[in-house]
Amino acid sequence: MPWIRRRSLRHFATDYLHTIHCHILDMTEKFANKAAWIRAKREPVVIDDAPTPELAEHQVRIKVAYTAINPLDAKLQFFDDLTIKFPAILGLEVTGRVVESHCPHFSVGDIVLASLDALSGPQYGGFQKYTIAQMGHIAKISDDADLFKVVTSPVALFTTVYYFTKELHLDLPDLSNLSPPPTKGTFLVYSGSSATGAAAIQLAVQAGYKVVTTSSSRNAEYVRSLGAHVVIERTSEDHVISTLKAELPYIAVYDNFGTVDTGNVIAQVIGKGTIITLVPYNLPSKFSDVVVKFQATPERHLGASAKKFLIEDYFPLITKPGNTVFKFQPGRLLGGLDQVQAGLNEQLKGVSAKKLIIAPN
Repeated sequence: MPWIRRRSLRHFATDYLHTIHCHILDMTEKFANKAAWIRAKREPVVIDDAPTPELAEHQVRIKVAYTAINPLDAKLQFFDDLTIKFPAILGLEVTGRVVESHCPHFSVGDIVLASLDALSGPQYGGFQKYTIAQMGHIAKISDDADLFKVVTSPVALFTTVYYFTKELHLDLPDLSNLSPPPTKGTFLVYSGSSATGAAAIQLAVQAGYKVVTTSSSRNAEYVRSLGAHVVIERTSEDHVISTLKAELPYIAVYDNFGTVDTGNVIAQVIGKGTIITLVPYNLPSKFSDVVVKFQATPERHLGASAKKFLIEDYFPLITKPGNTVFKFQPGRLLGGLDQVQAGLNEQLKGVSAKKLIIAPN
């Protein structure tokens, strides 16, 4: 009868909604999440509950062990020319354990590191207890890897490998020979003590390039320890320019500091050509023969072979205990989520040759 059919449909709908509601409650209880929220530009961090949305295909949920604060995090909070949709959860790189997977390459319990797409939504930020990462930006690492030590590497290596392969047109290392002679030409890494600068120096040396870099006097020994062939201390602009000119020509130029001032110095050195920068800027018109190139989300544009190199080969190699292949940028543990704002404030003032680390759980 019609009334039976209507009643059955009502019961079906009620049962279905109840099932969904229970599933949501179960997810919330299973992954009780807290995060460091930023509600609006320049507003301070607020620690509050955060949702744990369903995973899409090729995604994993990570219980975050450590997350590192990057310069972009602080700039997104305070700078008007860098936009993100608020409310936001920042944090661009993590290490931790997979607790849920919709990706055939990862299982619950896997120990991983990941570069995160926090600009795409709060569920993808690292400043929370549980985050979501996308296949292609995650690497499975050794169960006994030092998760605190290696958390400083995902953003730096994903970014640098993108620029090597897409913009700088440099070779990646041959893992069967990581100590080749520097016969492929001279590569300028401006500012070698940053995480990306340190990664670029090491990859280039391992690939057979002569590396010239700049550094403050305080960080010069650290930069030399990375393998750079020439380290120019920034004692004066004239000294930097004359010493850089003595090493010409450069097959590629990578500006890790990313300001108009550094661009002016580099442009005076090379005269014409291309500067690849991590932060966009416009040079004065007198440098019309110098092109400045920038990619806002380099990890999204990484090619398949570059991803394979990083995810299947390089990350598993360098994160093994006893690794001597790659020197990770040192980290300093600040504390839990309640220390995120203090870390962002410190990062904005300037942090060199180290990263500030948060332990959300």
